[in-house]
Amino acid sequence: MSKWFAPGEDQKVLRVITYQSLVTIAVAIMFLGLGSNEIWSSIFGGMIAVVNSLLLARSVNNAGMAASEQKTAKGALMLVKGVLVRFTLVLLSFYIGIVYLDLNALEILVAFALAQLGYIFYRTESIY
Repeated sequence: MSKWFAPGEDQKVLRVITYQSLVTIAVAIMFLGLGSNEIWSSIFGGMIAVVNSLLLARSVNNAGMAASEQKTAKGALMLVKGVLVRFTLVLLSFYIGIVYLDLNALEILVAFALAQLGYIFYRTESIY
Protein backbone atom coordinates (compact mmCIF):
# COMPACT_ATOMS: atom_id res chain seq x y z
CA MET A 1 0.00 0.00 0.00
CA SER A 2 2.98 2.32 0.36
CA LYS A 3 2.78 3.53 -3.23
CA TRP A 4 -0.72 4.88 -2.50
CA PHE A 5 0.04 6.71 0.73
CA ALA A 6 2.68 8.96 2.25
CA PRO A 7 5.40 7.25 4.29
CA GLY A 8 4.06 6.24 7.69
CA GLU A 9 0.42 6.72 6.69
CA ASP A 10 0.01 3.21 5.30
CA GLN A 11 0.19 1.68 8.80
CA LYS A 12 -2.53 4.04 10.05
CA VAL A 13 -4.73 3.21 7.08
CA LEU A 14 -4.15 -0.50 7.63
CA ARG A 15 -5.23 -0.19 11.28
CA VAL A 16 -8.49 1.53 10.31
CA ILE A 17 -9.17 -1.04 7.57
CA THR A 18 -8.48 -3.88 10.01
CA TYR A 19 -10.87 -2.36 12.54
CA GLN A 20 -13.58 -1.96 9.89
CA SER A 21 -13.09 -5.56 8.82
CA LEU A 22 -13.45 -6.77 12.41
CA VAL A 23 -16.68 -4.77 12.78
CA THR A 24 -17.92 -6.34 9.54
CA ILE A 25 -17.19 -9.85 10.79
CA ALA A 26 -18.91 -9.09 14.11
CA VAL A 27 -22.00 -7.85 12.26
CA ALA A 28 -22.03 -11.00 10.10
CA ILE A 29 -21.84 -13.20 13.20
CA MET A 30 -24.59 -11.15 14.84
CA PHE A 31 -26.89 -11.70 11.86
CA LEU A 32 -26.09 -15.43 11.90
CA GLY A 33 -27.09 -15.47 15.55
CA LEU A 34 -30.36 -13.73 14.66
CA GLY A 35 -31.26 -16.47 12.20
CA SER A 36 -29.78 -15.32 8.91
CA ASN A 37 -28.89 -18.12 6.52
CA GLU A 38 -25.68 -16.62 5.17
CA ILE A 39 -23.06 -13.99 5.93
CA TRP A 40 -22.38 -12.72 2.41
CA SER A 41 -24.76 -9.77 2.66
CA SER A 42 -22.98 -8.45 5.75
CA ILE A 43 -19.54 -9.10 4.32
CA PHE A 44 -20.51 -7.30 1.11
CA GLY A 45 -21.80 -4.25 3.00
CA GLY A 46 -18.71 -4.06 5.16
CA MET A 47 -16.38 -4.37 2.21
CA ILE A 48 -18.12 -1.45 0.51
CA ALA A 49 -17.18 0.62 3.57
CA VAL A 50 -13.59 -0.66 3.52
CA VAL A 51 -13.12 0.20 -0.16
CA ASN A 52 -14.73 3.58 0.47
CA SER A 53 -12.20 4.29 3.24
CA LEU A 54 -9.28 3.24 1.04
CA LEU A 55 -10.44 5.55 -1.73
CA LEU A 56 -10.89 8.38 0.78
CA ALA A 57 -7.37 7.93 2.11
CA ARG A 58 -5.95 7.87 -1.39
CA SER A 59 -7.77 11.00 -2.57
CA VAL A 60 -6.81 12.95 0.57
CA ASN A 61 -3.20 11.85 0.19
CA ASN A 62 -3.12 12.87 -3.48
CA ALA A 63 -4.71 16.23 -2.69
CA GLY A 64 -2.19 16.80 0.08
CA MET A 65 0.69 16.04 -2.25
CA ALA A 66 -0.74 18.47 -4.83
CA ALA A 67 -1.18 21.14 -2.17
CA SER A 68 2.39 20.68 -0.97
CA GLU A 69 3.51 21.35 -4.55
CA GLN A 70 1.59 24.66 -4.41
CA LYS A 71 -1.15 23.38 -6.73
CA THR A 72 -4.15 24.17 -4.53
CA ALA A 73 -6.68 24.16 -7.35
CA LYS A 74 -5.49 20.72 -8.41
CA GLY A 75 -5.74 19.49 -4.80
CA ALA A 76 -9.32 20.74 -4.48
CA LEU A 77 -10.22 19.15 -7.80
CA MET A 78 -8.77 15.83 -6.61
CA LEU A 79 -10.92 15.98 -3.46
CA VAL A 80 -14.09 16.69 -5.45
CA LYS A 81 -13.26 13.93 -7.91
CA GLY A 82 -12.66 11.54 -5.00
CA VAL A 83 -16.05 12.36 -3.47
CA LEU A 84 -17.82 11.74 -6.78
CA VAL A 85 -16.02 8.45 -7.35
CA ARG A 86 -16.75 7.20 -3.82
CA PHE A 87 -20.40 8.26 -3.96
CA THR A 88 -20.86 6.51 -7.30
CA LEU A 89 -19.05 3.40 -6.11
CA VAL A 90 -21.20 3.10 -2.99
CA LEU A 91 -24.47 3.55 -4.88
CA LEU A 92 -23.48 1.11 -7.64
CA SER A 93 -22.31 -1.43 -5.09
CA PHE A 94 -25.61 -1.27 -3.23
CA TYR A 95 -27.47 -1.66 -6.51
CA ILE A 96 -25.37 -4.62 -7.64
CA GLY A 97 -25.59 -6.32 -4.24
CA ILE A 98 -29.34 -5.92 -3.87
CA VAL A 99 -30.53 -6.35 -7.45
CA TYR A 100 -28.02 -8.62 -9.19
CA LEU A 101 -26.56 -10.63 -6.34
CA ASP A 102 -29.93 -10.81 -4.53
CA LEU A 103 -28.35 -10.14 -1.14
CA ASN A 104 -30.33 -9.03 1.92
CA ALA A 105 -30.60 -5.23 1.75
CA LEU A 106 -30.97 -4.73 5.50
CA GLU A 107 -27.82 -6.72 6.24
CA ILE A 108 -25.85 -4.81 3.60
CA LEU A 109 -26.95 -1.45 4.96
CA VAL A 110 -26.39 -2.33 8.62
CA ALA A 111 -22.91 -3.74 7.96
CA PHE A 112 -22.00 -0.72 5.82
CA ALA A 113 -23.27 1.75 8.42
CA LEU A 114 -21.53 0.05 11.36
CA ALA A 115 -18.25 -0.29 9.44
CA GLN A 116 -18.46 3.42 8.59
CA LEU A 117 -19.05 4.17 12.28
CA GLY A 118 -16.01 2.02 13.01
CA TYR A 119 -14.01 4.30 10.72
CA ILE A 120 -15.29 7.40 12.52
CA PHE A 121 -14.47 6.06 15.98
CA TYR A 122 -11.09 4.52 15.14
CA ARG A 123 -9.47 7.06 12.89
CA THR A 124 -6.71 9.17 14.41
CA GLU A 125 -6.19 12.92 14.23
CA SER A 126 -3.43 12.60 11.65
CA ILE A 127 -5.26 10.28 9.27
CA TYR A 128 -7.67 11.45 6.62
